[in-house]
Amino acid sequence: MNKRNVWKRLLVVAVILLVGVAVIAAPRVNPAKGKVFYKKHCRPCHDGSTDAEELSPMSKTMEQWGREFAEGGAVGSCLGGVEQKTGAKLTEQDLLDIQAYLVQHAADSDQPATCGN
Repeated sequence: MNKRNVWKRLLVVAVILLVGVAVIAAPRVNPAKGKVFYKKHCRPCHDGSTDAEELSPMSKTMEQWGREFAEGGAVGSCLGGVEQKTGAKLTEQDLLDIQAYLVQHAADSDQPATCGN
């Protein structure tokens, strides 16, 4: 085997390892857990009984939910109220799980659904 082939194989192995590490390090989302968090921490204010906008997963499209959870989106402004009303300080992972649930059941998803309605 010549040196060129050895370097090619080493490069392929390195790329495979890097991709593997990236996949392992990527946050994993749990929509089922997100549904529980949404009902417990978001729905109390967004059920139509308060001044907050009434929301269910089907209230927005997948893209709209993505914008709500993006930096500077509306979800960030809700976190203080969530902590005050429910006593919960939602983690970044909690928010990813909630977002996954909402996107999975958004108006334009394959499984549109309302939250318990």
